[in-house]
Amino acid sequence: MAFVEHYYTQFTAGDFFHIYNRGIDKKSIFKSRSNYAYFLRQWNKYLDGYLDVIAYSLNDNHFHFLVQVNHFTEEELEGKTVHQLISNRLKKFFQSYTMAFNKQHGRVGTLFQTPFKRVCIAKPEDLSTLIGYIHVNPQKHGLIDNFRQWEWSSFGRILQFKKSFVKRDFVLEWFGGRKQFIDFHFREFKETDILLLTDE
Repeated sequence: MAFVEHYYTQFTAGDFFHIYNRGIDKKSIFKSRSNYAYFLRQWNKYLDGYLDVIAYSLNDNHFHFLVQVNHFTEEELEGKTVHQLISNRLKKFFQSYTMAFNKQHGRVGTLFQTPFKRVCIAKPEDLSTLIGYIHVNPQKHGLIDNFRQWEWSSFGRILQFKKSFVKRDFVLEWFGGRKQFIDFHFREFKETDILLLTDE
């Protein structure tokens, strides 16, 4: 069960947030490679320029994103608060993916649990821990034997030199380089380390 505040945390400019959610009744939200790819395309369509992606993982019946909220001018906000702006973009994103998924798989109704969950990451050590936790998550849930080989997380994108929407340079600098980034992922992530950051 999630902490109640994870449903009501307000988005604020410049801060880091863990955004996560799962399918209704813990059912799959991805049934094919095309679903995973489409989910990321729609994320970029609706949230590029609003949220900078630090890390992510898509995991059969749930997902994790670690993001930093952008700063906005009064003109860009159009009378909304930062929280209203981001929440509205996320709502449109969830709706667009749900409509396409439902059409493809012959289902109706809500796909995701509502409201989606988010938690502000205030401490530097929590930022490091969450990046590692998100990347190891597919292995934790038995989706793959080696998290480094999971196609639908940012771990590989951060280590590659190909163009990516993930803030690769920020992440590598945060850890002090590629080797330090890789080594960090092989530490033991205790449940107590992430207790306040997620409800898994």
